[in-house]
This record gives sequence, structure tokens and C-alpha cells, in this order.
Amino acid sequence: MQGTYQEISEYLSAAAALLERHGVALRLPGQQADLELLEDSSGRLSFELVGDLPGAADPTCSEIAVREEFHPLGSDRYERRRYEYEILDRERDYRRAFHLHFPEWFERTFMVVVHEHCERPVGHVACPHYEGSPIRDAFAGIVALMAIWVDPTADCSELRCLG
Repeated sequence: MQGTYQEISEYLSAAAALLERHGVALRLPGQQADLELLEDSSGRLSFELVGDLPGAADPTCSEIAVREEFHPLGSDRYERRRYEYEILDRERDYRRAFHLHFPEWFERTFMVVVHEHCERPVGHVACPHYEGSPIRDAFAGIVALMAIWVDPTADCSELRCLG
């Protein structure tokens, strides 16, 4: 995914709105207007959306996180190079995550660029990294996480361990 600063800022707002449409209570320091892209000293842009999933007896029992990082390509153009989409469902004692980070290491070590994490119970890591498929964007990541959250049979048994 590529875009200008403005396009990525609008994408961030749309991703936050999608989470809120699913009933996620975002943990932001203010209202929607406080959404902002962070820029580091290398010119990389990033954002993090974290929120509580609806319907749990204790709202902090279930949470979702969406993180992305964009690297500069040139004159106001950026490309997504990192993502982390995660759900932590403490009520069901389940964690699932889709990651794209450290692609060179993962390609060299496992011949893949993306991977998944799955824990059931949380903290029990039967496999440190599972084979994954690329996630197109934050919208697809959010939809995948919400589908996992409502699936009563979600577990790690069907995933292929990378080692």
C-alpha cells in the first residue's frame, strides 16, 4: 500500500471509524480529531489504534490493536512496510496476531515475509511463528480479527508452524 501523507491520514481515520462501527471503544486521548500519524527522525510514519472490544463483562478483557508503519519513497509518497493486527481475548484465554515486520530475517529464516501468532491459553506458545498470508490493509486486518473474535471455535490447531 502506498500513499501521500494526506491519503494515509485519511486511511487512519477510516480504519478508526471501522473499529468504532464494530463497537470497539478506542483508547484515544481525546475525540476522533486526535488521531494523528507519528513521524520519526527518518521520516517514517506510523500509527497505533488500540481499543476494547464490546460485550465483555470486564471491558478490558478483550482488546484489539492495529499498528502500521510507512517508509518514505520520495516526494510525499510512502509505502507500508510493517503491520501488526492483534486480538487479545482474555475472556476466552486466546491471542491471535498477523504480523509483517523484520521481513529480511523472516525471509532468510523461514522463506516467508509475513507470519502469525496464536496462543491458547494466552502465554502458552506451542509454536513461536505460524505461516501466514499477507493482509492487504488495515481494513482487511480488522475484518479478520473481528471474524476471529466472534468465532466460538477459534483455536491454533489448524495453523502450520514455521518452527
